[in-house]
Amino acid sequence: MKRIFLAVLAFACATTLSLAQEHPAELSPKILPMFGEIQKTEAEQKQDEKFLTSCDKNFRDRKEASSFFMARGWEYLNEGQADTAMYRFNLAWLLNPDNKDAYWAFGLVTSARGDHQHAISMYEKAMALAPNNSLLLSDAASSYLAVYKEKKKKKNLKAAAAYLKTATAADSTNAYALYNLSMVKYHEKKYSDAWDYLHKSRNINMTLIDYTYIMELVAQMPDPQGFFNATTTESASK
Repeated sequence: MKRIFLAVLAFACATTLSLAQEHPAELSPKILPMFGEIQKTEAEQKQDEKFLTSCDKNFRDRKEASSFFMARGWEYLNEGQADTAMYRFNLAWLLNPDNKDAYWAFGLVTSARGDHQHAISMYEKAMALAPNNSLLLSDAASSYLAVYKEKKKKKNLKAAAAYLKTATAADSTNAYALYNLSMVKYHEKKYSDAWDYLHKSRNINMTLIDYTYIMELVAQMPDPQGFFNATTTESASK
């Protein structure tokens, strides 16, 4: 799952803007999660059957075939070809509807496209298959945080906090979960706790730091450890 963790960081940070520019208002079902979750035409169903039959002949089983197409999807995603990657993820899902990584990938791409509510539904499908996966829980929590920032409904903040609590219980060194916990505490106005989780996160992985967030936190409460201050943080964010 290390590949997934790297993908979400690189993808969310580096390609969100390009995705927004790349996609028209309406996307083809081929590049939407689960082929858009719409009824396929008879011709499309026959095409699927042909594809599945071909995979049955060329792979040991459909789980192996699904893993193959997931791997190709990650390769395309890491190259910035999100649409091509999503089609491969869809093929992986078609081969194995119980492949949690397919739902996870759907969530990552959908989140990067800005549809965090839909991403949550995909993450939840993945978590139904892997309820204690720390990185998966972290990604779901991140989308809940994004929805909270948009709608300011406490239920979304509570959901994020609950997932992050489970994530850190499963892996106390999950820097991404600790960083998101810092933001949860910030929104709860518990600034001392926000700093505590932030430092735990940056001691593990400094590359996660968003200096815009640091500036917001510094404005509410100076860093108790003195590691960040308003001047150095402002310089780093430029």
